[in-house]
Amino acid sequence: MLRFKLKPDGSLHGDPVATDHADAIMGWDPGTPRPSSDPTAELRGQSQGWRVEVRHEGPSSSIVAAPPSGGEFVVWKARGIAAAPCVASAPGGAWIAFHHDVREDTGAPDVAKWIAVRFVDMEGKVFEPTAPMTGRDRDLDGEEQGFEFPALVVGADGAIDIFGRGSHNYFRQRLNAEGFAEREPIDDGQWGCRGRRISAVRLADGTTLTARRGRKGIEVQAFDEPTGGAPELTATPVDLDNRGPEVVHAPAWSGPQVLFGDIQQHSAHSDGVGSADEAYLRARHRYGDDFAALTDHESFLGKRIGPGEWAYLQAVTERHDDPGEFATIVAYEWTGKAHPGPGHKCIYLTGPGFPIISRDDVPHGRHIVERIAAQGAFTGPHHIGWTGADVEGHDPAGQPVWEICSCHGCYEHPDHPLGHRGELRDQFAKPLLDRGLRFGFIANSDSHGLLWHHGECRKRDPFRTGLTAVISTDRTRSAILEAIRARRCYATSGAKILLEVDVAGFPMGSELDLAGPVEVHVRALGTADIDRIELITPAGIAATDEPRSPSVSFVSEVDADYVYCRVTQADGEMAWSSPIFFNRG
Repeated sequence: MLRFKLKPDGSLHGDPVATDHADAIMGWDPGTPRPSSDPTAELRGQSQGWRVEVRHEGPSSSIVAAPPSGGEFVVWKARGIAAAPCVASAPGGAWIAFHHDVREDTGAPDVAKWIAVRFVDMEGKVFEPTAPMTGRDRDLDGEEQGFEFPALVVGADGAIDIFGRGSHNYFRQRLNAEGFAEREPIDDGQWGCRGRRISAVRLADGTTLTARRGRKGIEVQAFDEPTGGAPELTATPVDLDNRGPEVVHAPAWSGPQVLFGDIQQHSAHSDGVGSADEAYLRARHRYGDDFAALTDHESFLGKRIGPGEWAYLQAVTERHDDPGEFATIVAYEWTGKAHPGPGHKCIYLTGPGFPIISRDDVPHGRHIVERIAAQGAFTGPHHIGWTGADVEGHDPAGQPVWEICSCHGCYEHPDHPLGHRGELRDQFAKPLLDRGLRFGFIANSDSHGLLWHHGECRKRDPFRTGLTAVISTDRTRSAILEAIRARRCYATSGAKILLEVDVAGFPMGSELDLAGPVEVHVRALGTADIDRIELITPAGIAATDEPRSPSVSFVSEVDADYVYCRVTQADGEMAWSSPIFFNRG
């Protein structure tokens, strides 16, 4: 870590000094320039004796402030996810800022995140600016959405500058006696290579000095002092009586226990938005999922996850793991070159403590599969018809499953009714099953946290564009990973459709030494009426039924090298069982 001494005008005083050497810096203690190995430090802020903290309890979040005199005050509480709190002392109290995903118009939690600012006085009374924030739009559908990870600077006359991060750019927004100014972009707004937070400090002459991670590395920039007078304030309620949607769990049925999770999604640690904590809080408390993984890119568009950031991401994953109730999986996305390169693969580890392996060091698909297999891990390719399936690198043991549906569309076969990005027609799942490859099916959102995935997604909520279902008796990391590795899993387009497929009592994903016709037994329970249930073989649709009801039992005979079941609901949601393979020699 380099330390610089500054003169009052912001210029350097002497040479920088290297200090605080460590193998990895996980994070920073709030309010001090000291490394921290505590992953919860991201949930706190500090300034001149004031402290602020975000607390999560089930589906709700609270922002709590503590003045130098002691005690604490609730500044904001709502059913939703708040993150990245910061505090700046001011005459008579302190300004608090944080981002959250609760809509101001309805009080319901949503996808987009936006910064909120509040003022708390020394007695704990809470105020917000009387003027509405300009530019805030929770329904944007382009590439630039949201405003998050705030930093605050208070000027001598009480005016405030808010620095924060959008989905692609950094912004400054001034708040003074005239209200909120328009947000001002302060970076190039290009895809990727962004850090999470801006560090900001007011120098003795009033100049604001900031540091941030930009596309070319750490960028230090000076800004004029915030001026224009203190903003007008209005007392505001603290406990927001919103009534967001209740968590929707899978319907009860008499089949084997099926668990649902999204094990491919991104945060601001790579090219997504939001904090690492939010991925797990959202999955567990908003969607009622049973497990989740955060798969940020290990190296992408100039940004590589180093050992400190990797240690932090693992620590957050461990903190949210709750065996028997909710399972988290340590994972990342290995980002190889697009076809004819190996494409992208998500790496699923047995737990923390393993080094992240970068495509910069291991660029070939077969080699990464071999390296992670030595760690006891496995992988699977995704958006295969867009960036490629890496047929040459496929290994049915080290790469037992392929992701066939996400916010990018469905890659079961070309010209799919759910749509898809990319036209690598020979890289889709069914054509490659027909060539003799063996793999199971999973689906996940691959969401970067943007509505409509900046126009590429078929749904407004990108987090419900794919789900992995596993047949498992235990809601634990090891049991879920074992089920996926054994291909006792299936894919859905985002709905919690229950599905059981077996041949002679053997479940989906099995390899059987059976020749000749076999009976395939299917049971399904949809979240809406099931329009069609189909058995798919190399020859195409081998059998079909049209129950027109949510529940169906179906038996048919097939004679093929593999068979899988496809379910299509009346509302367009779908599910695909992992294939059952037959050794017919």
